Amino acid sequence: MATVSKVFIVVVLLAILIRIFIVDSFIVRGDSMAPTILQGDYIFINKYAYRLKSPQRGDIIVAKPSVSNGANIIKRIIAMPDETIEITKNTIQIKTSRNDTGSTIDEPYIASIGTPEVGINRINIDPEEYFVMGDNRYASVDSREFGSVNSWDIKGKVIILFRFRGFSLKFF
Repeated sequence: MATVSKVFIVVVLLAILIRIFIVDSFIVRGDSMAPTILQGDYIFINKYAYRLKSPQRGDIIVAKPSVSNGANIIKRIIAMPDETIEITKNTIQIKTSRNDTGSTIDEPYIASIGTPEVGINRINIDPEEYFVMGDNRYASVDSREFGSVNSWDIKGKVIILFRFRGFSLKFF
């Protein structure tokens, strides 16, 4: 019986340490990431993901930018540090230098065609900053309105999504 108690205590302590230092969870409020992530979905983030490597274009992140009044946001990274982004109605162009003609990013996760032209339509991304947008461009308040997100505001990378409706599990 003492062995079972010791194993139980070790398992509970490991679970607490993992929850504190590596994994966090959130219930999604809002439709800015639809159809990828829907309101009411439960997501898990890896808080340690960007300690060893930098975020990549296309990663879905949770951040707490200073302009969000303490609220966490869930968005997708669209542009990287030191890039220039130009947003038009139907395309997002990424330029890496002044002479670069740019490349259009492929966004297969977007359900509705087109991007509404709100807020910022052209911006140079500073070092240590990322331009983020929601997948549901018509319902998303994102970097077009509040600017780029600093790397130190990124809380982690979304790694698991649990959808209560239909009881589905998705790994990123």
